[in-house]
Amino acid sequence: MSTPLVSFIIPYFNAGTTIQETIDSIFNQSYPNFDVWLINDGSTDQFSIDKLKEFEGNDKIHLLHQENTGPSVARNNAIKLTKAAYIVSLDSDDKIGNNTLFESIEAMKNDLEIGVVYGNIQFFGELAKIQIQEDFIIEKQLLWNQLAVCCLVRKSVFDDVGLYDEQLSKLGLEDWEFWIRVGLSNWKFKKIEAVHFFIRVVSTSRTFEVAKINQNIIKDYVYEKHSKSLMKEYEKKYYAFKMLKETPDYRLGKFILSPYRFIKKKLLRNE
Repeated sequence: MSTPLVSFIIPYFNAGTTIQETIDSIFNQSYPNFDVWLINDGSTDQFSIDKLKEFEGNDKIHLLHQENTGPSVARNNAIKLTKAAYIVSLDSDDKIGNNTLFESIEAMKNDLEIGVVYGNIQFFGELAKIQIQEDFIIEKQLLWNQLAVCCLVRKSVFDDVGLYDEQLSKLGLEDWEFWIRVGLSNWKFKKIEAVHFFIRVVSTSRTFEVAKINQNIIKDYVYEKHSKSLMKEYEKKYYAFKMLKETPDYRLGKFILSPYRFIKKKLLRNE
């Protein structure tokens, strides 16, 4: 088998009831040059363990097994092994759109500075709606996650900025921290206005049961890790606001609004 151009990286933990839909969506897409890395992250459910046996013998699917150490470790183990030029990280209950790879790879070919291509996502399951993903802005990414983990990423991006942070493997939101590192590098992000991935929403998912519970711990860790970048952004905003206050337009606006502020104070005192 020749080296595929794209590798799908899928951590798998007790996902026997959903993985077939994920695999079917990959094999039903219009782009043929791919392989799949399915990493069993210490599954304990016998049905899920047996389900993996159905993929044995498929030369496009690689099965890895590890102790339960979380999705960051699982993804990293597969990314280290694949020879593909592009990586798609996918959860074991999500799906890919039919033309996602064709559209994404075409964008990559047209601009070698693009490291990440992403589209919109559609939720299904307990929530049904299309999520319009934002244009990537590093100032925002430092504060919250703008992108889902499922994007097309050049393998050389991982070579440049590093793999997923394994400190967040059990805590969650490892993709948030990874996108920060990519955003602080010289790689560009490209958004395509189309639904590229379908993300299952269930109240028992890792996002609800793990990441939300650990949100404050994750924030403290990420903010400390990227404290220098956060400080630089704060400094830029501080001086931009300070300069704004010194402009004639700002002073004129403040002068015009002063009577209204005076009346508001009077009314509040009389209540």
